[in-house]
Amino acid sequence: MLNNSRKQKSKSKKLSKAKDLEVKSRCESANFKSEQAACQYVQITIKKVKNEKDISPNLEEEIPLGSQILLQSDLQDYDKLICEEVVKDFTSFTFNNSLEHQISQEDEQETLSEFMREQVKYEEVYIYKKNYLNNQKEIQSHMVAILFDWLIEVAHSFHFKRETLYLSINYVERYLLRQPNVLISKFQLLGVAAIFIAHKCEEIYPKNLKDFHRLIQDQYTIQEIEQMEVLILKSLDFRMYPNTPIFWLNYYTKLWDEFIIDKDPCLLFKERTNEAYYRYRELVQLFDVCLIDYQYKKNEKLTILSLIYLVVAKQLQIFDDYQTMAISQSEVCDFFQSDEQEYNKQFRQFILQSEIYLEFDRQIFYEDLNDVICQLVKYFILRFDNSLPRVLLNNQQFIDEMQHEELLSFQTYNNSTIETITNISIQNQ
Repeated sequence: MLNNSRKQKSKSKKLSKAKDLEVKSRCESANFKSEQAACQYVQITIKKVKNEKDISPNLEEEIPLGSQILLQSDLQDYDKLICEEVVKDFTSFTFNNSLEHQISQEDEQETLSEFMREQVKYEEVYIYKKNYLNNQKEIQSHMVAILFDWLIEVAHSFHFKRETLYLSINYVERYLLRQPNVLISKFQLLGVAAIFIAHKCEEIYPKNLKDFHRLIQDQYTIQEIEQMEVLILKSLDFRMYPNTPIFWLNYYTKLWDEFIIDKDPCLLFKERTNEAYYRYRELVQLFDVCLIDYQYKKNEKLTILSLIYLVVAKQLQIFDDYQTMAISQSEVCDFFQSDEQEYNKQFRQFILQSEIYLEFDRQIFYEDLNDVICQLVKYFILRFDNSLPRVLLNNQQFIDEMQHEELLSFQTYNNSTIETITNISIQNQ
């Protein structure tokens, strides 16, 4: 009897242990499968990007810079640059609006108001003058434009966010302002180190330093990049999180959408539609060109509002064509100064109604945009590129599952940027 009871107890213990092991193995299996599924999703996305025919396996062949600084490429005819636009393919992808998260508009505005009040105070720490070339002997304005254009292409190729690009530009400009007489031989090294720091600050999945080293065609060693990274951090007092110009562009486009949503015609920038997406892409491409052109260094907030005015005006077909906007600048300026135009009344109303947000910063009036708009119209010779970022190509599921703000945040590259800036500089001579 004792033996039977002992056997039954040992048997029950073994069964309980077996059940515990089974439950544990199931949990571990479930966790492993969930992690494996996440890894597979990332791997599939990476494979799709890598399999694209237009992506070069060697980034250094795709993004040369050193030779561009010393030898300018032959310019294309100015007439060919005007009024050319890539055809917008509205059938390449669609947006699933059911994924958008809706919250109370009053709560959102109150939160935004508090947030912007803090951001304006925070921005005072990072403000700097844009005359950083005054204390540089070897570096010239066209070299700055070429470097920044190259950084845009790097950000585009690595699928970085626009914020990452503008952080790197901020680091370069502030470094040039604090460090006089930077050697031209170290200029590209400065750009590589700047975007390397920026991507570690902003990107979720950071790259390896070797990936950045490949970009510079072995002109510098990995140790030199690391040394330049330390120099930048020390020079900027480890203050690496400014509000970039793209932050203000996203803010002002949001204000415009809130203003125009109940009016006719309703031309939005942040709506989850193909038309609004291409309109936003056109705006940011113009903004990129304006801010990498050293010859044009105006107030970035006025630049954004002026570009919104011009892009919407073009969409409304107020002006005949691109040539009218790019060359006949006097016609655009005369239109802007006319108080009888309905569009001007509407945009003036937009500026006034936005005062509830702008009161935390320097107040902006409609008349403040006059000189900026008259100078900005010449950038409309840019040929717009509306092709999807490479990470989104042939990946409709990825687009559907992504928040719209995240989709808008991918940096894109326009091959006509340097060409446009060069032609503008020739025109101004």
